[in-house]
Amino acid sequence: MSFIKENQLVFENSSDSIIVLQDGLLKYINSNGFKIIGYEPEEIINHRFSEFVFEEDISLVESRYKKRLNNEPIPQVYPFRLVTKNGENVWFEIHAIEIMWEERPAHLVFFNNINKRKLAEEALSKRESQIRAVLNAVPDMLFQVRKDGTISSFRPAKVSKTEYPDDFTGKHIAEIIPAELFDECLNKITEAFKTKEVAVFEFPVENFGRKRFFESRIVAYSHEEVLALIRDITKRKLKEEALEKNQEFLQKELKRLKSSIKGRNPFDGIVGRSKKMLDVFDEILKASSGSAHVIIHGESGTGKELVARAVHDLSDRCSSAFVPVNCGAIPENLLESEFFGYRKGAFTGALSDKKGFMELADSGTLFMDEIGEINLNMQVKLLRAIEGGGFTPIGGNKVIVPDIRIIGATNKNPFDLVKQKLLREDFFYRINIIQINLPPLRDRIEDLPLLVYHFLEKFGKGANFPSIPSVVMDRLMSHSWPGNIRELQNAVHRYVTMGKIELPTMEVFSETEESFFDESGSGTDLKNALKDFEKRHILKVLESNKWQKGRTASLLGVHRKTLFRKLKELGIE
Repeated sequence: MSFIKENQLVFENSSDSIIVLQDGLLKYINSNGFKIIGYEPEEIINHRFSEFVFEEDISLVESRYKKRLNNEPIPQVYPFRLVTKNGENVWFEIHAIEIMWEERPAHLVFFNNINKRKLAEEALSKRESQIRAVLNAVPDMLFQVRKDGTISSFRPAKVSKTEYPDDFTGKHIAEIIPAELFDECLNKITEAFKTKEVAVFEFPVENFGRKRFFESRIVAYSHEEVLALIRDITKRKLKEEALEKNQEFLQKELKRLKSSIKGRNPFDGIVGRSKKMLDVFDEILKASSGSAHVIIHGESGTGKELVARAVHDLSDRCSSAFVPVNCGAIPENLLESEFFGYRKGAFTGALSDKKGFMELADSGTLFMDEIGEINLNMQVKLLRAIEGGGFTPIGGNKVIVPDIRIIGATNKNPFDLVKQKLLREDFFYRINIIQINLPPLRDRIEDLPLLVYHFLEKFGKGANFPSIPSVVMDRLMSHSWPGNIRELQNAVHRYVTMGKIELPTMEVFSETEESFFDESGSGTDLKNALKDFEKRHILKVLESNKWQKGRTASLLGVHRKTLFRKLKELGIE
């Protein structure tokens, strides 16, 4: 007691809270201690100190007391929380020294209020935990890099494995960044320190014979280091390169198509807007984009040569020759001289050199109509010529290797020709790279009115060409057209020239008959005639299908929305 009395003036004016503990009981507390804890002297003196300690920290105080009893070393300074009278938990840091109290050992304890510091530490710890959680969620490789480029810490990518060593810590960025990009990388690090904003840097890496691409996002981490998040963007870069190549290809295709159609229509004579013909147009465009050989299959009179010419005109070969050959019209003993040509004096009557079809079509397109009519022996020679072996003109001694595209055509199923041994398999499969199938006219009968008016324009004299009344058009629509478009063309040509249409399945109609004219006795223009026919035809199909518009649209080969629009335009309710 004398120790406290001797120093009471100092203790009572101290900014610290001071208590005396003996056997776990509070024996003394200064005025500042009462002020902070909030208790009255009678509420705390001679009470166990643990009664005022925060529950979670009691074990800490008791363990310290037990260690002292067992003469074990104990820390002189340690933090814990006291509970004030108003229930507030306040952090204190304790510094204890041993003294004598009433001739018995006791502890003089100094309390320093560290509540603000502990709250700040807790906030900082929470913030660090949040940052750590965010960084752990980032799938990228993480680097902490000093200003000089040394890597102070490294964490590998969380998602995808890289082919880099497990740890880069202590290494220099020069071991990662290609030498030609090193200065740029250092500039990005400097930029991050200067602007305190994210600096983005992309770089390629050659690793194990494979090129990979990475993106680094660099941000100032402290006044001495930056944090770099490095992501593998190889897949993205490859997709970008593929898109660029595709865009270049499309630009070239557009340029090619523009130059091909400049001054002429490559689809001239190919008329139709049915779904089957739209598919044919699409196949023509695809075939024209390269130089692969083509086989066109279609019945006689479906326009195989027109399609072949369109493929040629739309291709890169359009500036070179298109050589059409009717294989069925060449005598067998003349096939070789016609295809390969001959030199002067090769045989009796060879008074001068003559180029064959293969040489004439060099750098261009050779159209071989009715290709199945060529004999098997000639097919072997043609196969050698188009596979790179070339040919030698009759009477010549120099091998000619032509750059040639073959477009074959047949009105028979080419696979049947192979089965019947009329086409060699090796020859057929060499030229059957792209196959275009042309539908017969009966399978796209909705195109007939367009074809009729196309031929009327072609064969008609001037703007006042004759028209065909709707009743005759209906009859034309019901004809099977075994001769396809050629038969239709001849029928219209005959009408324009002779003034009558004559088909095996219908009576003869003459332009002098009253049925060919409207009520006024005069003809009608093309636009109104086509509109009148469309209305009649749609009404006819609607009535035959009990006005089921969905089925009608399907039979007409148009979309439902297109049919509804037509009905509105034509005033059909």
